Amino acid sequence: MDNLHPGLILILTGILTLAVPEKAGKLTALIGAAVSAAAMLSLDVSAAISFCFTSDITMELLRVDPLSRLFGLIFCVIALLSGIYSFENQKRGERSAALIYAGSSICVVFAGDLVSLICFWEIMAVASCCLVFAGRTEQAKQASYRYLLMHFFGGNLLLSGIVLLLSEGHTQLELLSDDNGWAFWLIFLGVAVNGAIPPLHTWVPDAYPQSSPTATVYLGSYTTKAAIYVMIRLFAGMEELVMIGALTAIFGACMALIENNLRRLLSYHIVSQLGMMTAALGTGIDVGIDGAALHAVFNILYKGVLLMGAGAVLQMTGTEKITELGGLYRKMPVTASCFLIASLAIAGVPPLNGFVSKGLVMESLKEGGFTAAYWLVMLAGIGTWLSITLKINWFVFFGKEGKRDRFGTGGKLTVSGKGDEVGPSEREPRCMQAAMILGTSLCILTGVFPDRIYSFLPQGSIGHPYTASHVAEYLFLFAGATGAFFLMRKKMFPHDQLTLDFDWFYRKPLAKAVERLSVLVVKTFQRFEISAENFVWAAKVLPNSPAQILRAFEKWHREEDNMPVGQFMQMFIIFCIIAFVFILIIE
Repeated sequence: MDNLHPGLILILTGILTLAVPEKAGKLTALIGAAVSAAAMLSLDVSAAISFCFTSDITMELLRVDPLSRLFGLIFCVIALLSGIYSFENQKRGERSAALIYAGSSICVVFAGDLVSLICFWEIMAVASCCLVFAGRTEQAKQASYRYLLMHFFGGNLLLSGIVLLLSEGHTQLELLSDDNGWAFWLIFLGVAVNGAIPPLHTWVPDAYPQSSPTATVYLGSYTTKAAIYVMIRLFAGMEELVMIGALTAIFGACMALIENNLRRLLSYHIVSQLGMMTAALGTGIDVGIDGAALHAVFNILYKGVLLMGAGAVLQMTGTEKITELGGLYRKMPVTASCFLIASLAIAGVPPLNGFVSKGLVMESLKEGGFTAAYWLVMLAGIGTWLSITLKINWFVFFGKEGKRDRFGTGGKLTVSGKGDEVGPSEREPRCMQAAMILGTSLCILTGVFPDRIYSFLPQGSIGHPYTASHVAEYLFLFAGATGAFFLMRKKMFPHDQLTLDFDWFYRKPLAKAVERLSVLVVKTFQRFEISAENFVWAAKVLPNSPAQILRAFEKWHREEDNMPVGQFMQMFIIFCIIAFVFILIIE
């Protein structure tokens, strides 16, 4: 198994699940994830898979080094955990898309050249869009369409930059600088879309909450972390990223504080945590690169458990509005316990893994002399503690502030829309519980024994997180934030409205502009089409009755537009993007 590509194994497994019966597909998916993980463990630095794409370009499908091996390992682990979590609830199409998505993300990590990168990057985008669409609601369909447009835009920016580099004979996946001109900025913006850097982040809180509970776990693990991997490869040491990352971290944490939707809140924390990783890799020093990589790896674990817990809540209650939940610990003790531990991990509480990786991030900012960024990231950590560790655990699981009347009388938790009290036969599936327990265990083990994971770091950094001063600093900050929360917990109760940030622009004014312009343009084209038909008809009747021609042109069809709102203009925008890419290529 020395040269088996773990990503290609998952892609082939995803295709195979479409051809086998439903029950066999579930087992096939788990076996494929297990084989992929085994292949990943067997890889060494000498493993390589390549072939000639053209006479000048060789595609390196498999290039193994410490950084790619670290990301590949965690991608395989979360694929296996997600497969266990979704074993009973995933449909055939969603299962196939999830495996192809995970496999293409692993292929991105092991890509050794720019051509391989862009190929699997686009496969990853399409597969993830299918997962959003698998939510099977009207909101999910709309979100998947916006998601596809956003990633189509980012992918074309990335492709444009890669084409410019290829024209200069640059094919390898290695550090870039602004000496690369337009290629540098095009690739940066293309990666920034997947890296959810504001204002290009809106697809995360927009799309992730609309997917199915099982699909959200996959979505929260791959696209954004693959972007961090590519940013480490291409942009490590770009100092502008330090402040960009710090501002992203505080922005995501602040938006999460006022959010009511459970998965949307967690999506904002994906943005916030990405900001911390971005700030660390921007320092360019060894501990910063290792800190960004390790924080991405650990984030996949504890964020995976958090999204699993949110999915279990949604499945059991039929809602994910915090204002409609409360006291779920009695009915969902396993979910509540795992969620609590994972929320402590994301906040950076010792001795969990988030404390270890955040320690490297903070050390890199302090060592690099980025004082302002250091305190912004520290404040973002306090915001994480308030919005996840305290807010969700109190209002959803352990407190009584939720409006539980929708679930029945007498405070009994019932399944939304059914009126049946949740009993032993209606608890979350055992596979969900098993996946959450395994993920939580890894959060604890990697935090208690960090030395085992340091050996996998690309730059070989050795952290010392459990110093008395470091532990005391974090405990003091969290204690103060906890006191403030309970003094003001009534004001911390979220509002029951959709919170928009930068996506307000395309949801409100841009949507109305596109709607009106679309109707105008479509009607114009309809008239042109009718006019053309009249010309054809006139040519036929001209020899017989010229008067009929005059009467024909007096009539105009004025039917209302039947096309979906904005569809024409969205297609027009896509055409413009393609044209822009083509112009860049020929120049």
